[in-house]
Amino acid sequence: MLPVYILLALFCFMLSFGISFAAENINLPDLGSDSAMQKNNTDKSDGDTGNNEKNIEKKVSDIAVNEAQQRFQNLTPEGMKSEFYQYGKGVVTGAAQSQIDNLLSPYGHVATNIAIDDKGNLDGSSLDYLVPWYNGESDLLFSQFSVHNKDGRTIANIGTGVRHNVSKDWMLGTNAFYDHDITRGHKRLGIGTEAWTNYLKLSGNYYLPLSSWKDSPDLDDYQERPARGWDARVQTYLPAYPQLGGSIVYEKYYGDQVALFGTDDLQEDPSAVTLGVDYTPVPLITLKAGYKTDQSEKSEVKVNLDIDYRINVSLSKQLDGDEVAQMRTLAGSRMDFVDRNNDIVLEYREKNDLDVGIFLAPTNTAAPCILTDAPDTAQAYEGCHWTVNADITSHLKIQSAHWVPMGNFSPEKALALPALSPSTNIATGKDNHWTLTFPAWVDSPDSNANKYRLAVTLVDEKGHTRQSNAVNILVAEAPTNYQLVIDDEDGEKKAVKAPANGITPVNLKSYGAKAAGVHGETTPVAPENLDMTFHAYEVKDRDHAHEVPIHKSKKECDNEQKCLFFVSGSSNGKAVVSSTRSGIYAFVATQQDEDGQKTNPVLVDFSDSSQYIVAAIVDTQNPTTNLIGIKSNKLALGHQYRFILAWDSNKNGQWDASDLQTVSSTDLRPLTEVTHYRWLFDGKSTNGMPGGYAASNTDNQDISIPVTNAEAKAIFPAAGINGVQGYQLRVDYKLTTEGMQFVQANFK
Repeated sequence: MLPVYILLALFCFMLSFGISFAAENINLPDLGSDSAMQKNNTDKSDGDTGNNEKNIEKKVSDIAVNEAQQRFQNLTPEGMKSEFYQYGKGVVTGAAQSQIDNLLSPYGHVATNIAIDDKGNLDGSSLDYLVPWYNGESDLLFSQFSVHNKDGRTIANIGTGVRHNVSKDWMLGTNAFYDHDITRGHKRLGIGTEAWTNYLKLSGNYYLPLSSWKDSPDLDDYQERPARGWDARVQTYLPAYPQLGGSIVYEKYYGDQVALFGTDDLQEDPSAVTLGVDYTPVPLITLKAGYKTDQSEKSEVKVNLDIDYRINVSLSKQLDGDEVAQMRTLAGSRMDFVDRNNDIVLEYREKNDLDVGIFLAPTNTAAPCILTDAPDTAQAYEGCHWTVNADITSHLKIQSAHWVPMGNFSPEKALALPALSPSTNIATGKDNHWTLTFPAWVDSPDSNANKYRLAVTLVDEKGHTRQSNAVNILVAEAPTNYQLVIDDEDGEKKAVKAPANGITPVNLKSYGAKAAGVHGETTPVAPENLDMTFHAYEVKDRDHAHEVPIHKSKKECDNEQKCLFFVSGSSNGKAVVSSTRSGIYAFVATQQDEDGQKTNPVLVDFSDSSQYIVAAIVDTQNPTTNLIGIKSNKLALGHQYRFILAWDSNKNGQWDASDLQTVSSTDLRPLTEVTHYRWLFDGKSTNGMPGGYAASNTDNQDISIPVTNAEAKAIFPAAGINGVQGYQLRVDYKLTTEGMQFVQANFK
């Protein structure tokens, strides 16, 4: 209740001051008397005006002399110094205020208040200026300019409005203001309405922020902006005693932390009621006191002294208390200032600029791996590599970070992503990159079985948390490359000779490998997933238009009708065949669910011919030793290796240096010239890296093994730190069309 007592005391003081000031010369009327009302409507003669001005000057002079004498008698040396300083300030501010009033008053309504504190700041100073552009009988078009300094902030208000007398007793108006906090750069729009009559003013205003968040100088790690809000205002005066007025203001602002009562008491969606009294002993001077409180019983008291100079009104009238009554009429208040809050109330929020955005990019990824490349979606084959990139902003340090899997999987395990740590691999800025590996494709009816959705969550040192956007990793089933070989006693071959005696078996073996990884690495298909069907064609049927049936068993063959048959049926990609029918046959295999995709053909000579093709891989430094079938053979660094095809001239079923290596005895081109072949690094390297095909620039020619591991990528892009050490050489080959013609001609 203490603020109420203070308010009442201030009001009593102002009331007594006004009465004593006007008692002798201004002749304040008795409350409610007929003479008061009559006096307010009586014009004074010029002679009376002159006498009043002289009396006022004498009264002011006497008061000043008495006050000076009293203060002088009580001065100490320090007090004298302070009094001189305060006197000097008063002289300066009074002179400045007088000059402004004299300069602007001929053109409109001026109210000034210049205050200088002990540090020379203008805190608390203000200037209001209303200029009428059109002043008709019923309409007033005006502009209002205001500037004031409060709490170190200089705020300018520029507005325009219109007022219209709808009758002799009522005026309606509307206005719009642009408010600019020059010190801090805040901007606000205000829209207001007015309804005035004699001794009563009703006003309402709406405030809309035009500027966004800015760093606040009031609170560390906070931002501020103008708060959105509105107010409703009532100002009334006593008709019997117009010098005395009262007001009530209800204001409401919106925001989580609004400084309606200062930065020490931030409130959510605060509202407040201000009860005010004002005392105007003479038109030039108004004393105001206001008591402001809110729903949480927060309160504050304000006291103001306003100097209000009006256009085309003599100073004597502005110092005449009898003129106050005219100011309270509708006609007399037409040029009053718009009743609004010229201060920009601020809303605050804790500064939290923590933000993170992630995107995907196929960095250093081979083109065959890239199926879909978008910032938020990557689709590739299993084993391919991609990069997750992050752009992080924060003025605070990152305290922790972790992946957010949107599903039942571990990013570290499923995608081979590293665990995130601010001390090692994540920081503010754009230099955040992590490599992921596409996991194995899953054969499942669940449409999301091969979809991985991922985000990142960050926490800064103040506990602010931010989760990034999500990205999608889609795993596609890699295409499978199927190969067929003849699993002979001394190794895997592409062509063999066997007697057509119905006894000698030929072992057919198929492989499946999925292309995966950025350098052409392969993932083998498990044998149990190889559901192969085997087919046979005469070698002269190059288009494989007429399939030679392979019977289920030898029982289906008779002595007159020779045939090919299975010794054991297809299982895990393998089959064993034999024949009672002579001829050279090309065998291929197809995967049941791969739309008829065929393997490479292998040749089996079931004829009585004394010749068939044999193959060899030799070290050019030891050209007589066939390395095919030597299990312990390891590659020698710096050596050159050669692939050889030859006719089995000595009929021993294997290659040796005496076999014919040319197309024929008359065509001296090597058989490899009518063959397409590729080198293959088989097995695993010394550090466990799986093998794969050599670089394509090594096809159909000798291959040289580099001397150093660092040079190994030139022939094998997937080589690791140990180069090609530990691998064995194999060759995949296929006769060209011309080569097939020579074979057919030789076996007729």
